[in-house]
Parts: sequence; structure tokens; C-alpha cells
Amino acid sequence: MAFDLAQADPQIAAASPALLDPARELRRVPLGPELDRPENFYERFDDCAVFYDIFRDHSGRHVYLIGPMGLNLTPLIETLVITGHPSGTISKPRIHHGVQAEILRVSLPPSDNRLSFRFADQHFILPIQPNRSRHLRGERVIFTINKDNDLAWIADWAKFYVREHGATAAVIYDNGSTTYSLDELRITLASVEGLGKFLVIPWPYKFGSMNDVFSSRGMGGRWNRLGPNWGMFAQPPKFTQFFRKYAMEARSILNVDVDELVMSPFRKSVFKAVERSPFGLLRFNRVWVLNSRTETGPPRHDQFFIRKKGTAARDRGKKWALAPSRSFFASWRAQPWTHFVKGWLNLSGASADFYCYHFIGISRSWYWDRTESIGFDPKLHVKDKLMLDTFADVFGTDRKR
Repeated sequence: MAFDLAQADPQIAAASPALLDPARELRRVPLGPELDRPENFYERFDDCAVFYDIFRDHSGRHVYLIGPMGLNLTPLIETLVITGHPSGTISKPRIHHGVQAEILRVSLPPSDNRLSFRFADQHFILPIQPNRSRHLRGERVIFTINKDNDLAWIADWAKFYVREHGATAAVIYDNGSTTYSLDELRITLASVEGLGKFLVIPWPYKFGSMNDVFSSRGMGGRWNRLGPNWGMFAQPPKFTQFFRKYAMEARSILNVDVDELVMSPFRKSVFKAVERSPFGLLRFNRVWVLNSRTETGPPRHDQFFIRKKGTAARDRGKKWALAPSRSFFASWRAQPWTHFVKGWLNLSGASADFYCYHFIGISRSWYWDRTESIGFDPKLHVKDKLMLDTFADVFGTDRKR
């Protein structure tokens, strides 16, 4: 059975969030606060989190403070002064306003295990979490954020990456699943044959909203490129938190959601490929897999293998894998994100050796309806041979369906 890293270190998933006092007036305010929005937008909007976690970097010399984008809180973040304890060292952090995330780094003596700062009329004293990268030393890691995805999907997802790519560890950030417990999620991962280690990290922060329409006029070009995704909170900061806190000693890491399976026409391991790549970073295209199947009952990945023909199948987003040991190609500001790694040198562009198949029919927690079934049309669609062959080898299904 796969080993739960929390058994070796019961505090491995602990975080140090800085949350605004709900009894006080200061809150995060959305872009275009004057716009009329549905109530569920505000239910999903994170108006109180300044930082999601505060932790040592792997060298021990610096401390990271990672949180969602500040919006109206940005001026307060930019004037922060940090005091380390017990040393009493006072320092101003270096600040990077990343893609939908705030990344701060401050130098404090290794002996400091707490820090404090004032934020408007609030005073925070918070523990500095240790760096946990040693637990994933030398591992090939898949990681994702999850909420209520079927446990059978999660098991298939992990099994696929173990058998097809040689993954040795899996890390899942759970964003408040309600259809099963964290223990049930751990039992599912523990049962995946061939998986060596796993970790479930509770990530209870508000995910945010998509498809919010607002006028970007007068709000600065920075927000124009984010489009309807600007109001996302829980997901973007966790990339940097995972990379800096847990993954710096990993052999390689791959970010893939439960509805994403990476395949290679040459049946290569994506982990081996990124470990051999010149810059330790590999990006590749994503392909939509249509919600079309002949089976009834609960859906599974291997029941879906129909896509649109040609370039019509392409999804705009790309996916990535990286080898953290090559972090000398990256600045301290480097920010892994959903579709790219910002701040990491990479001159090789996208790889044609891999495709990330994105399954419309495998989802429980998205913001648009992915349940509508599509009939197979031979003029528009094709049964993807790579998927059929890969599924046959990984799951034992028929190659000629």
C-alpha cells in the first residue's frame, strides 16, 4: 500500500493563514464593486484571506508568505514590515504581484519560528511552517486540487500516472469535499498499486468565481488578460506554495487535474522527458475529449476516447511538468500556474511528444455544464487511436471499440 506522508510527519499539511477579522471593517473588495452580481458570486469570493500560508524556503534562509491577489488590499501588502521571533529581526519583504497571487519573501534568521506584522488595525503573530520538501526527495510527483471528484476517478487518475509514466507520489489539495471524508480520500490513494507515497492537504479557502462580466475600463491592463477568470482565489497560490514548500527536492513534478491524462505517441514517460530536458521545464498542448460514450452508469476515463478531428480538438490551455533541481533557471518570483510557469527560463517551446487529454465527462465541480452527451459524428469526430491503445495497456480495455 502507498505510504501516507502524514504518518511520518503529522504536521506536514499544517498551514499558517492570515485572515482578516470578520468583526472589523477591512475586507477584500472585488473589481467593479458597483456591478450587480448574483449572490453566489459573493459566497465564493474570498474577502478575508491575506495569506494562505507562511513557511521556510528549502534553504532555510528565507520565509515565503503566499496568498491570493490583494486587489484593494495591495497598498497594505506593499507597506508590510515583518518582525521575526524570537530574534526580533525587522525586515521588509520583497514582493511580487504574480498571476492572481501575492508572493512575498523575507529574510529571517533560521532560528525564528514565528513572525508578526501589522495590517491596518490588525496585528498578526503567526508560526513559520517548516519546509517539507525532504518528504518528496527524489520522487516523481503528480499533484492537483480536488473537490468532490469521484473516488473511482481519483484512483484511475493515480493508477494511470503510475503505470504509464512512472509516478511514485501523489499530492492532492482538497478544497472542501463534502461527498466523502479526507480519510476516504486517503484510503483511495493508499490502495493504488505501485504508488509509493501520497499526501492529502486540506485547502479550505474559497475557490472563487468564473464568468463574471465586468468592464475593465479604468482598471488597468493587468486585469484584461485574465478575462472571466480574474476572480479565482484558492487555486493560483497553491501552485507556488506546493513548489516552494513541498517540491524543491522532488525529482520531477507534473500538474494535472483529475480530468486530465497525459499521453505520448511514443509512449514516453513525461517525468523522464522533463528530467532530460535542457531547462527542466516541459510544456505541451491539451486536447478536449468529448462527453461521448456507449456505456451507461457512472462514467470512467477509459470510456471516453472520441475527440473532434484535427486542430478543432485543441484546447487553448497548455500543461507543464518541471524538474525542481533546475530551479537555477528560475527567479525567486517563479510562479507555476495552471497553464505555464512564469519566471522560469525555457527556450524550447511546446513539446510535440505529449498531449494532455482533457475529459469533459469527468467532472463534478466546474462552473459550466459538462454533462451534456454528444453523439458520435464520423464527419466531425474521430476515435483516438492513441487513447484506445494507452487505455488497453493501462486499464486492460479493448483496443478496437
